[in-house]
Amino acid sequence: MATPTIKLKSRYYRALPIDDPGLEEVHLELEIGHTALVGMHGWNIGCPDGPPVDMRFCVGMGWPQSTSEAGRIMAEVMRPAMDRARAAGLPVCHVETDWMDAQYPDVASRRDPHTEPTYSAEQQAMLDRAHGEQYMTNSPLAHMRRAEIIAPQGDEHLFFYSDVFDEYLRAQNIDTLIYMGFATDMCVLGAEGGARPMLARGYRCILMRDATVGVETPESFPERLATRYATHLFEWSLGYSTTSADFAIALDHTPLP
Repeated sequence: MATPTIKLKSRYYRALPIDDPGLEEVHLELEIGHTALVGMHGWNIGCPDGPPVDMRFCVGMGWPQSTSEAGRIMAEVMRPAMDRARAAGLPVCHVETDWMDAQYPDVASRRDPHTEPTYSAEQQAMLDRAHGEQYMTNSPLAHMRRAEIIAPQGDEHLFFYSDVFDEYLRAQNIDTLIYMGFATDMCVLGAEGGARPMLARGYRCILMRDATVGVETPESFPERLATRYATHLFEWSLGYSTTSADFAIALDHTPLP
């Protein structure tokens, strides 16, 4: 029996020729069994099941605007996309930071909580200025976990590291990753399990561009400057992008398993 496929409307940024660049639309044919939907860094700071936002610290999604928007995206975009993927038999994977390994003792971690990094006085001053004093232990960061609304279900796996994620994907014959989550301009691009390290391992990467937001300051949030530029970088040099609506259309035209 042939493997079910979806035709996903996508786009990428055509860089060449450099005097006439622009967005190009493509329809990617993806095999259901070889494609995974990836939820990246869906933290519960400010969510009903998580620690409240603390105005003394700039952590998580940073400022209240992006934190609120991430919460909306998790509820209105990511969870419906995950449920659609599950119904269609498309694997759903979860990638998180090992900062929260105490919350997930069943996930193997390489982080040594007893070994604290050493910073120069100037480095520490910059960290304190940027995030708040002792933010790793005193801020909501210390108590966050994955938001319940996008938590793994059933036998879905959560990963901290690119190589462990890669080992699992290869065992499942998965070669294409559709990313959702946060933050567009940081973790989605380059963190463990993000697009850059997984592209380097040979995976085709796709960003669901309405299922993500960057770490926007109050000044940049109205125009989504960080989000838009990170999306551009992804579309230019890492892969393709799509939308949740086009993902839904593609699955709706695929026979259920």
